[in-house]
Amino acid sequence: MNRFKLTMSLVCCIISLACTIQVSAATSTIMISSVSPQPTLQQTIIHKLRRNPNLHLSQLQVHVNGNKVALYGITETGFERALAQKFLENTQGVAIIENKMQVKVAR
Repeated sequence: MNRFKLTMSLVCCIISLACTIQVSAATSTIMISSVSPQPTLQQTIIHKLRRNPNLHLSQLQVHVNGNKVALYGITETGFERALAQKFLENTQGVAIIENKMQVKVAR
C-alpha cells in the first residue's frame, strides 16, 4: 500500500473512532450568539467539536451564514485543524466550510 493510501486509511479510522467516542474535548473559549430555543446549526457544530476527544481547540468561534460555516480558533496541530473541518463535512445544513483556524506556535 502506498503512503497516500495508508495515510487516508488512518485518517478515516481516526474520524470513525472520533464519531463513536463521546468524550468532551477541552475547549477554553466558546462564543455562541443565538438565543433560539431549538439548537441552531452553530450550536450543533460547537457541540460536535467539543465532544470530539481528538480535538484540543481553544478560542473556538463558529460563524454561520446560511449554509456557509467559518471556523476560527487555535489548534495544537495542523492535523487537528484538518480533522475539525473533516468532522463537519457531513453535517446537515453545512455546504461550505471556511477553516480559518490557526495552529498554535510551539515555544
